[in-house]
Amino acid sequence: MKTYLKTFARTFRHHLTRLVSIVLMVLVSIGFCAGIGMAKDKIDYALDDVYREKNVSDLIVKSTAETGFTKEEISLLEERYGAENVLTGGSFELRDGVLDANGFEIVLEGLGEGITRIYFFSRGAEELDQNVLETVESYETNEGYYPLYAERATSQLVDFGEDARFRIKSDFLPLNYNFELAGVVFNPLHMAVRDDPSFRYEDELLSHIVYVFDFPLLTDTLVNDVYITFPERDLPVLSDEYETKAKAERDAVLELLPSAAALTLFENFSFVSFHEYGNKIEGIGLVMMVVFLLVTLLIVLSTMTRFLDEERSEIACLQTLGYPALGILSKYLLFAFVGTAIGGAGSYFASIGLAYIIYINFTWNFTLPPYPARISVGFFFLVASVILLSALAATLIAGLRMTRRRPAELLRPKAPRPGKKVLLESIPLLWNRLSFRYKSSLRNVFRYKTRFFMTVVAVMASTALVLAGLAVLDCCIFQDVGTAAMIGVAIVVLLFAALLNAVVIYTLTNINVSERTRELATLMVLGYSDREVTGYVYREIYLTSSIGIALGLPFGCILCLFIFNVMEFGSVPLIGWYVWLCAPLLSLLFTFLVTLMLRRRIVRIPMNDSLKAIE
Repeated sequence: MKTYLKTFARTFRHHLTRLVSIVLMVLVSIGFCAGIGMAKDKIDYALDDVYREKNVSDLIVKSTAETGFTKEEISLLEERYGAENVLTGGSFELRDGVLDANGFEIVLEGLGEGITRIYFFSRGAEELDQNVLETVESYETNEGYYPLYAERATSQLVDFGEDARFRIKSDFLPLNYNFELAGVVFNPLHMAVRDDPSFRYEDELLSHIVYVFDFPLLTDTLVNDVYITFPERDLPVLSDEYETKAKAERDAVLELLPSAAALTLFENFSFVSFHEYGNKIEGIGLVMMVVFLLVTLLIVLSTMTRFLDEERSEIACLQTLGYPALGILSKYLLFAFVGTAIGGAGSYFASIGLAYIIYINFTWNFTLPPYPARISVGFFFLVASVILLSALAATLIAGLRMTRRRPAELLRPKAPRPGKKVLLESIPLLWNRLSFRYKSSLRNVFRYKTRFFMTVVAVMASTALVLAGLAVLDCCIFQDVGTAAMIGVAIVVLLFAALLNAVVIYTLTNINVSERTRELATLMVLGYSDREVTGYVYREIYLTSSIGIALGLPFGCILCLFIFNVMEFGSVPLIGWYVWLCAPLLSLLFTFLVTLMLRRRIVRIPMNDSLKAIE
């Protein structure tokens, strides 16, 4: 056994290219799948962090009465949730700086044209303990001015000037209050920077949102909003359990105050839309994960099967020396384990990077909280475990099939597959017009059915992934049904699909060349030029890849249907014609680049070593 263990290091050294192929396949597959799952978790963690750090209100209760809430109604809420969890305030809108309600007019000068929403609270800015505002900019205020805070500018809200001055006056009351801009703030309830319906009033965009704190004129005369936080906040925000609790509490509040309206966080556009984006990303990942895993396992199985075939004589020798089947296969299982483990370890860092890229893409749509520090490894370990166990199982099954053969059978060189007629030969009009080299290429392609099937399926799946990535990108950009953030996600999906496509074609082509070193060496001895030898291999590669690409288009169409159904936008009939053209062209480009990479290896095949008799 000691002698046998010495061969392990030699195995890894001699088959480094094969090991790298497994590592790359596993890295791309797990990195993509785990990164997608991790991005969804990071979005949920970020929302939960904002919910707790900013003490976001669970309920916002709005009065439907013109006079607002009575003290008795507020007391009912304080009895249920505790006075420390109830914040009173209100809001109203001014058009061109004027509020005119039932003959009561207030003019807020200095705002200019447009609609301004004013939020006011019963507590001071430093005492605000719900929906805590984050200060973006601070300005010094002059004595005699009340501080006024403005919501930060977005694609919908207009920016204030630092020297802005405001004055409240009334023609019906002796009012004359001066305000000065004290700072620019960010409200966690308004994370969205565009398309936020809460930035609208009567189908018009708001120009400004301002906040006033502890201003007696407003808080003593009108309270039409009450903010409530649950005493127990042990549930992840927007989870199914939290939703059940929030709806139950909303119904309870409406029983206490039948004339009121209650809103939960599920009516907040920023929280819900960001959460839904996470669900859509997860849906894309789950659909594509199946394809990525299928292709990876197919490549690992093909690689390890070829590896075992190359060492059939060594396996036979070990059998004659009395080694048990599992003892013989331990080397190959270790090889598969090491390749998968290295790829898995690298994929963890790739998934972290992918999750971060996806997360920061949402800066186009949201003012994001800091990237969550909480570690998300659940999805990674799930995908990595499936890949690892499947790779070991595939290696074990292929190895047991090999070790069941008699040593005498394994010691003899593997007989080449007999040539058979192909379907095209039954059409003499076409077949007779082909030259000998094309006839031989067609026969070789279909002679090795297992290799042909694996190559076609792998190229088909990877082409379908490229098509799906392009289709999602097309929907987001040209059909205007997505957002800038989803465009970024679509680009990431496309890049990983393209990378998988390239790795698949390279690995399978490399295996093809490895299997045929004797055959290619024979052609060289017979005087074939380098161009003729490489063309002999390239024609088969291009033919097999073309079949896989052709089948990948309808399979990609089905994949697009699943993805559009999950994302709830997009349509296959609306996919641009250029997408159907670009997907196969990209796959053909990858095939061409791979053939260039392998040319040196083909022309440098050692003829003497390759033609030595195995026996």
